[in-house]
Amino acid sequence: MLDRRSAPRTFLNETGSISVDEHRSLPCIVYDRSVGGVRVALPEADIVPDRFVLSIDGSSEILICRAVWRKAEEIGAATNDPKAGRSSRTSLRREAAPA
Repeated sequence: MLDRRSAPRTFLNETGSISVDEHRSLPCIVYDRSVGGVRVALPEADIVPDRFVLSIDGSSEILICRAVWRKAEEIGAATNDPKAGRSSRTSLRREAAPA
């Protein structure tokens, strides 16, 4: 079988949640992901909108996703830059004023 992926996948098998709207989220399993994509499974895949927010529990990442393909209980989605979802700490130290 021809593999059309542009980047290698990392198998995760972690829990997560998909935000369906402002008031409801659905639990899911994040099977695998790559730099620009993710594969998730959930029983109610048919009610997930084409664009959704995915939270991965194990890494505390939040990804903006766009569904690319769907099967019965799986969704393959393109994601935003993986570094954009990670929290980054900025230094709040002040430089000492010259004397």
